[in-house]
Amino acid sequence: MFIKNPTFLLLSLAGIFSLGGLNAQVTTGVPVLIDVGNTNDPFVSYLVVDDQSLGNSALEYAWYYASTEEAGTTNPLTGDDLVQAVIAGTSNTPYAFHPITEGGGGVDAGVDGFQIGSQTSSIASIYDYSATNYWIYWINGGSQTQSYSPYQTYTPTNWIIAPDTSFDRILTNGSWDGWTLDPYDASTYTLTGPAPLSAAAVPEPASLPLLLISFGILFAVMRWNSLTGGSKH
Repeated sequence: MFIKNPTFLLLSLAGIFSLGGLNAQVTTGVPVLIDVGNTNDPFVSYLVVDDQSLGNSALEYAWYYASTEEAGTTNPLTGDDLVQAVIAGTSNTPYAFHPITEGGGGVDAGVDGFQIGSQTSSIASIYDYSATNYWIYWINGGSQTQSYSPYQTYTPTNWIIAPDTSFDRILTNGSWDGWTLDPYDASTYTLTGPAPLSAAAVPEPASLPLLLISFGILFAVMRWNSLTGGSKH
């Protein structure tokens, strides 16, 4: 059955998730910093993958760029631009970055894991209802406006679970995007962090209200995108 308006589904899912005592398998070693682009450019944003399945050091890609707008437009750079820049800028290197996504639909369709060079992370589909872990998208700095009612805008100064997909995430100089593999307990509907590590600043835990809603909302948004063919324009 196709749902023509996802709002009811979003609100329904938002109510069943709460914080619990589980812990993500984030790393404890010194993060690995990988420069992408021209380091003389004035702006930089970071993309982090933090999970022990890829070793005991978080991988932090620092993307340097000359303008905060997409080339030839006045459109602000997004989380999708960051992902694509890191993919292109690390091709054929030991830290080549390749998200493993649902049906090859890109990170906005759901992240199942990551291929980093010759290493493959743990794999967990967001549509596998028996899974005990899911890859969760986090943001720090920049902004994001929900693509659904009430269309709230967030401008986090610490890590929070993203309230929408990376397509609707706006980068700013010094902003961070990240993924962690977070445990989920289906018997108690619990999901928790912690957030990705940061070489520049160790983040504080995400705020309780956003953690309560984010996993259900992101699942619903991704599911809605898949049902409608992923059209965003």
